[in-house]
Amino acid sequence: LGEGVGEVDLVICINMIHIAPWSATLGLMSCASAALKPGGMLYCYGPYKVGGTAVESNLRFDLSLRMRDPSWGVRDIEEVTKVAKENGLELWRTVEMPANNLSVIFRKE
Repeated sequence: LGEGVGEVDLVICINMIHIAPWSATLGLMSCASAALKPGGMLYCYGPYKVGGTAVESNLRFDLSLRMRDPSWGVRDIEEVTKVAKENGLELWRTVEMPANNLSVIFRKE
């Protein structure tokens, strides 16, 4: 991160969490937390499961991702939020978007 540590207002992550191993989400949360200044935002966009489930099209998408790579998949928003919180990022807002995706916005404490 170099000189950007604690100086960034916004980090954006679009359509990555589900098409990457879980370790990428762990790294995202850690690096975003380090880069963001207090009050800074992490904006994540993509499909998520809520309460362990999703609309049928996202469940089919999850299955197709896992067939391509078992480490990929539509993530539970609760697990993503838990990891964010462990890294000092609070869930600020969730917004339903087209195509059964969500905008998930975290704020650094």
